[in-house]
Amino acid sequence: MVTMAFCRAVGSKLGFYAFMLLGCIELPAVIAENILISAIYGEGSHFLAAASVGESLVERGHNITALISNAFEHRASDPKYANFSFEIFQHAVPVEEVRDHFHKANTLVLREDEISEGFAFLELGFQRWVDDCEMVLRDKQLMQKLERMDVMIVDITWPCAMYIKAALEKDFKSTRRRTMVCIAPSGPFGGLLRTMGTPVNIAYQPEVTSGLTNRMSFKERLMNLMMSVMIPIVGNMISTSRFVEMAQRVGLDEFNIHPLHSFADFDLLLLNVQFASDYPFPLTPNIIPVGGLTIRPVQKLSKELEEFVQSSGEHGVVVFSLGTYLASITVIRPDLVRMFSDAFAKLPQKVIWQLKELPDYDLPPNVKTMPWLPQNDLLGHPKTRAFMYQGGNNGFQEASYHGVPVVVIPLHGDQYDVAARIEARGMGKKIDKQDLSTELIYETLTEVINNPSYTTVAKKVSAINKDQPMRAPERAAFWIEHVIKFGGDYMRSPANELNFFQYHLIDVIAFLIAVFVAVLLVLFFTLRFCLRLCCRMIGWGGPTKSKKD
Repeated sequence: MVTMAFCRAVGSKLGFYAFMLLGCIELPAVIAENILISAIYGEGSHFLAAASVGESLVERGHNITALISNAFEHRASDPKYANFSFEIFQHAVPVEEVRDHFHKANTLVLREDEISEGFAFLELGFQRWVDDCEMVLRDKQLMQKLERMDVMIVDITWPCAMYIKAALEKDFKSTRRRTMVCIAPSGPFGGLLRTMGTPVNIAYQPEVTSGLTNRMSFKERLMNLMMSVMIPIVGNMISTSRFVEMAQRVGLDEFNIHPLHSFADFDLLLLNVQFASDYPFPLTPNIIPVGGLTIRPVQKLSKELEEFVQSSGEHGVVVFSLGTYLASITVIRPDLVRMFSDAFAKLPQKVIWQLKELPDYDLPPNVKTMPWLPQNDLLGHPKTRAFMYQGGNNGFQEASYHGVPVVVIPLHGDQYDVAARIEARGMGKKIDKQDLSTELIYETLTEVINNPSYTTVAKKVSAINKDQPMRAPERAAFWIEHVIKFGGDYMRSPANELNFFQYHLIDVIAFLIAVFVAVLLVLFFTLRFCLRLCCRMIGWGGPTKSKKD
């Protein structure tokens, strides 16, 4: 007995030391990979969403390189991205023109000549994206550095990375297998979903920028169908054809690279949606919903900002932002600044407003302006009562996660889709930009803050968001590592291997109709033959005989 007890004690102690020794050894899940992130130029919400995925990959031991432009190379010195490497490409035009274009793109929506200038401005923007991609491909020194990349994360808006991959395979004879991941920072785009092999039903899946809900009337379904047809056509006119021509200029014509169709060969699509607040729709396994990429654990506010928030008492605060570029709304539309100011003056709540340039008059005492807002931290503060903003997808996901009711003022693009989701979910209300007025702003904010139904829905959405095994960036990083190890072929739908007639079973339906018609014809002729035979047997229908006969 004593001997056995002694052996058990020694064994358990040895086991303990062995466990401690193993615990000190860090066993990496996968070998560190060199991962390229290409999200437009390194500016705006697209970059922030992709960079968040990159930060999670860094935590897992991977090497992240961000491809950005020299117009926004300040990102390379941002301490937040100290663990990133940066490769900087040169624009085809002076950087001042690039920055001005970004600024104009975001301010055009508030100008009276928006519609007349919009299409031409969009064409210019796409042409510059094509020119910039060509600059990257012709920079042999830069391309040599990119040759070591094992994984490429591509923002769908600027598909240059797929041309980089093709150029590396052609010009540098690169044979390494590169894992390709695309990231869609906005809501679902029907054309992209179809390309990835996912079925799209336009009867309940609204097309991007339509501003429709998933419960449509006949008129809305007709409109959705027309948009679903027209968006690829317009996209081909102003974007796709330009990229294809560029590929031919740099010697990639034999690759026949079509930007949208090339996504069919990608291993993974990261879709920035969360079904707690977005419309449900079917997805193939190679499409992963990762809504909330920019959500972070809430950090403490600065002392000055915290004191202002606490001074609001039981009324709380309203967070107001029209985005980084429209923080200069004082210069663009000073009349709107006066309108918002007068509306805020009537509120019992304190208002924190992202505004760069102050007007030449005093703002209400309950308003605090800041050129930049710690938006995620403010939305996570217990005293925040409402969030009023322009409808970006990142802001929508942050408000959903933190359970804050929303007043949305959509200005362009997929912001109309976000507004439709907010209203359909019951999380808030929309204000059309054409209807803006002091009274409407005040009444809408008052309704959203004081009506408990909006807060109730927002809190439920928040609870669903938080009831997840991991945060969105971690989920994205996990699936990227998964396709690095196993590839994405096994998750890919065979839909793209079928032609139009096969996919829609037109050939099968035609065959069944032919068989059905053949059976009917056989039955018809058989019945007719039998009837004629019976008639002859009983003397019906034959020639009449004379009495003599």
